[in-house]
Amino acid sequence: KDEALVGAEALVRWNHPVWGFLSPAEFIPLFEKNGFITRLDRFVWEKACAVLHDWDERGYYPISVSVNVSRADIYNEDLADTLVKIIEKYDLAPSRLHLEITESAYTEDPGQIIETVSHLRELGFVIEMDDFGSGYSSLNMLNQMPIDILKLDMTFIRSETAKPADQGVLQFIMELARRMHLSVVAEGVETKEQLDRLGETGCDYVQGYYFARPMPAGDFERLMRDQISSRKKSLSS
Repeated sequence: KDEALVGAEALVRWNHPVWGFLSPAEFIPLFEKNGFITRLDRFVWEKACAVLHDWDERGYYPISVSVNVSRADIYNEDLADTLVKIIEKYDLAPSRLHLEITESAYTEDPGQIIETVSHLRELGFVIEMDDFGSGYSSLNMLNQMPIDILKLDMTFIRSETAKPADQGVLQFIMELARRMHLSVVAEGVETKEQLDRLGETGCDYVQGYYFARPMPAGDFERLMRDQISSRKKSLSS
């Protein structure tokens, strides 16, 4: 509602010494195939928590950061222990780490997913269903899964915001989320028109190029400093 900065998503990029800048679309599928994805995920979780701890030490507003949890992570028995050790190491509340689990993962072994995610929620982690609307969902599945936040897929957002307000299912999803006491994050917001439309439907949070492109942690820190500075000016004026 006030366009305030409330959080971030930890993304991974690879600047290869020979091949140069590689997008995740080039290396993530390979790592999912060869099993390296779990080591990469843990590296990202650790780095995200280290950065949050550093920002806390320097007195920044305690934002949350979303991190991806791959399908392979779900089936590791030590997932919860690993996450707890990391947040304890950096003196963070579990709620500061939002765990994104892609929508398609929920269709593979619902029983295992429900058990794992329920345990993580009991420990205080915030669970996000990522890529919602990308083609795998069922209302029955959504009703069974223990989650806190729906993240609407960017292609879904583009499609829905291009339709007249009285068409499509965007408003229905927002109302459904409210009935289920879920927050909604819209991904891939690139235009003022999309932002306004999502505001009209009651969407809670948005992310996308309209606000900022993916950036190194140091640049994001400057973004936080600029917002703190602008807020102080508005309060004093």
